[in-house]
Order: sequence, then C-alpha cells, then structure tokens
Amino acid sequence: MAKEPTAYESEILAASLRAYLSETGFAFTSGAGSQALRRAAARIGTPYAYGGGPDGPGRGFCDNGNGSSGGRCAATSTIGFDCSSLVQYAYWPHTQLPRTAAAQYQATAHRPVSHGELRPGDLLFWAHRNGSIYHVGLYAGSGRVLHAPRTGRQVEVVALDSAMPASDYRGATRA
Repeated sequence: MAKEPTAYESEILAASLRAYLSETGFAFTSGAGSQALRRAAARIGTPYAYGGGPDGPGRGFCDNGNGSSGGRCAATSTIGFDCSSLVQYAYWPHTQLPRTAAAQYQATAHRPVSHGELRPGDLLFWAHRNGSIYHVGLYAGSGRVLHAPRTGRQVEVVALDSAMPASDYRGATRA
C-alpha cells in the first residue's frame, strides 16, 4: 500500500518537479486550466488505481477487467488515480467535473478546442472505434499530455502522440 508523502517529502518532490518541468518547457500560465495542470503535476509518479475521486488518491477497485494486472485485481491494493479521477481532482472544487472520462467529455463537448488552440489544462480525449470515450488527460503544453495511463503505470507526462493510440484521439475540450 502506498503511503501519503510527508510535508517535507512533498516540498522536495514539488521543488524537483518544478525544476524538471521548467527544464523540459512544461507550460504553466494563468487561469483555471493552468491551475488544474499545476495541481495534477504535483501528483506525477502517483500510481494508477482504477477508481478515485476529487479528494485525492484513493483505493481502486476492479470492474469488468478494469483495474486488473496479470489476471489479478491490482487496484484494491493500490492508492492512486485513474485517468478521469486525476482530471476531476485537478479541477476540483473550482470546476466540478463528472467522474468518468465519457461523462467529462459530455460535460465539456460544447467547448471544443482545435489542435492549434490547445492551452495548458485543456482536456484531451481518446475513444474506441464505436465512439465511446475511454481516456482523458490534460494538455501540458509543447505537444505533451499529463495523464494516468493504465494499471501498473504512474501519472506521467508524455508526448501527445504516444499517450494512447493516435488513431483513437477524439479531440480536446476546455473545462
């Protein structure tokens, strides 16, 4: 079971994270999106746990194969975020997004953002061929996404085109 970091550990992590993000061109600006991105960035390295919510990392659960790894339920012994709970946490309480990636898309679809207009904190979505949304992340600037990818991984920043299959990219919205 993962433990919450002490205040001292959090300060050290935050300082090293700011230095890393600055060196890699991670874009912090002003506004709700940038505040959400900042809040989520403080959770880089947090384990993926299917489940979670707006109050912070939580114990996961397994449902229809989600949260499983190697044929066993890994989520119930992990404290962390899944993709949508990380996004929900990042924006909470300023913007109260729904719990799932599909519901977050529905709640923000009326504010689409083209690739050329992306700003830090915009929501990025991926969908199956049938159109059902299965993943969400936060645009981190410079063609990168901050997200919680899947069971067995941690919250991370990666190139947008390598976060999920490029053919599944659905688009972006603004919260």
